[in-house]
Amino acid sequence: MAMLRWILITIVVIAVVGFALQNQDQLVKIQIGTYTSPDAPVFLALFVAFLAGMVLYFLLTIASQLKLRGELARFRRECNRLKDELNRLRNFNLDREVEGLLKSRPTFTITPIAEVRSVKQDDDLEGWGA
Repeated sequence: MAMLRWILITIVVIAVVGFALQNQDQLVKIQIGTYTSPDAPVFLALFVAFLAGMVLYFLLTIASQLKLRGELARFRRECNRLKDELNRLRNFNLDREVEGLLKSRPTFTITPIAEVRSVKQDDDLEGWGA
């Protein structure tokens, strides 16, 4: 695989050098806004444009990588938090908690039916009942 990569790189380098040698005599002026460059060979203008594109791509890739690393760090923190919670729940002593619930007094009270009927009758007298 490494040999194939080196063969491909050699072919690209030979093509670029061949293009540069064939276009040495052709000159171009590049105008960007109010700036106008002096006459330069075509291959040099193309090389500078290619280099500028590579630098821009590199900077955008770095920004994307930093964003992805931040998200990855956030997901790792969340994963560690969930693992800790899972370990706490696995080690939770249910027997002691159930015994504590059985020993404690109930938090609700039972109202006798007679009291419920008297409250309903009072509501009917006030006009709130059906």
